[in-house]
Amino acid sequence: MTHPDDHQGVCELIKEAIPPSSRRGERDTEYRRRILSAARTLLETNEIESVTMHQIAKESGVGQGTLYRRYTHIGDVCSDLIKSTTNRFIDMMEEKYRIAGPVESGLAQLSACIHDVIDFVDENVSLLSVISSMHADKRNYSIHKKPFFVRLHNILAPLIQNAIQNGEIEDIDVTLTINTLLISLFPEQYTYHRDVLGYTKQQFTEGICRLFVKGI
Repeated sequence: MTHPDDHQGVCELIKEAIPPSSRRGERDTEYRRRILSAARTLLETNEIESVTMHQIAKESGVGQGTLYRRYTHIGDVCSDLIKSTTNRFIDMMEEKYRIAGPVESGLAQLSACIHDVIDFVDENVSLLSVISSMHADKRNYSIHKKPFFVRLHNILAPLIQNAIQNGEIEDIDVTLTINTLLISLFPEQYTYHRDVLGYTKQQFTEGICRLFVKGI
């Protein structure tokens, strides 16, 4: 029979066998997950201007000192949350559409991609609008240079090029078409049509596909 002291000794040996850097990394990862989860919850029900670092610390169960060692202000938390959310989405999209080949319909894949993007915008519209408001007054801010825009552009381009090569559409300006399409999918565009003009997500999606799939 194992003596309790022996069991404790084994646990201590296991703990000592894990490098401090690994334990610290696991702790930091957990803190980040809790902080970002709390920030998402608060931003979904409150305006960004009313969300405070104190609220995030309380919601996440992380001390304010720990929070401020990782993030200087609410803008840093929002940026990290948006980066984490968009990166997961883009990683999924790149994996999903990277195998597009000449035997597949480029337009069908373009339509599917547009549906995926609008679904993502609809699910995260309040969060995505935050980053736009944060950069609205920056003179040198260009959405076209942001990784999210660039990576989406690189996903869409081969789909339209496929459609051209397959003879589904005539040769068109791929860059201009994609830039115009992506601008049309901005959260501000979506919320204006949904909240001001009364469009449903289905109506908005069908309208975009009519312009950028059937229309080309």
